[in-house]
Amino acid sequence: MPYKREKSISFTLKTATSGLLLALSVFACNFSQPAANPSTPTTSPDILWRETQSPLLPASWPPTADTVWVRYTFAYGSNPAQLMDGNYVSNLLSKTEWRAGVESTTVLSKEISQAAIQGVVPLDEETQKILGNESQVSEYILKLTEMPDLQASETQEFLAYYHVWFKYNGAFLKLIRAEQGAFIEWVTQDD
Repeated sequence: MPYKREKSISFTLKTATSGLLLALSVFACNFSQPAANPSTPTTSPDILWRETQSPLLPASWPPTADTVWVRYTFAYGSNPAQLMDGNYVSNLLSKTEWRAGVESTTVLSKEISQAAIQGVVPLDEETQKILGNESQVSEYILKLTEMPDLQASETQEFLAYYHVWFKYNGAFLKLIRAEQGAFIEWVTQDD
């Protein structure tokens, strides 16, 4: 009986070692492929895309009672074999507008493709806490009808949220700067 057990363990170890070596060789082959050129857009099937949304952004700044608020849908893509310290940023996929309490969505693209690359870093606890305030910030800004009071605590929370979101989403900001430039400049004026 002990002999059979040793033989079984030996066979299991050989099988596991063979599987590990095969996995490592496949993994190594992925790294031997030439890296993607970051400036060349890609629609590679090797990129794992996950859709996300921007925070609400004003179509014009400063806000008025008629301000249209916009939220864009786009995607972040990852492929650690090609880009280990960043994410691909897609083209804009849709644009949702809030006008006088009515929501309408326009599809901008049905196909996800790379538009930019964004570096990534871990978020500390304070940053996560600020980004967790999105729903309160959204409620506040949808009520704005004039330039917000910079001394108000709600405005400070609103500015903190957008400062942090902009800091970690610079590649996306470049995609929307033509439409959102006045607001982006207002938020980042002290940076």
